[in-house]
Amino acid sequence: MATPDAHDTTAALARSFGAAVRQRREALKLRQEDIAFSTGIGRRFIIELEAGKPSCQLGKALVVAAAVGLRPIDLMTAGPDDEPLLPDIQALPDVDRG
Repeated sequence: MATPDAHDTTAALARSFGAAVRQRREALKLRQEDIAFSTGIGRRFIIELEAGKPSCQLGKALVVAAAVGLRPIDLMTAGPDDEPLLPDIQALPDVDRG
């Protein structure tokens, strides 16, 4: 079961991921409908992704990110002030590395 801190971290990462996708889409002057059409992923999913709704549909999220030219490595370092979106793996509590 996730701790409250893990839930907060997950929510913050989802918001950052969604904001990066939205920012890139808007920079490319694409509408959500354009991305939905080109990827075959529903506009509702894209709306929720950009709004930062945590989702277990990582595959779809990565397809949308790729459609606007974002690679996973870009998403890990695309935070405000170049702060990484993902925490340092050493800083994660209760991670089973065995």
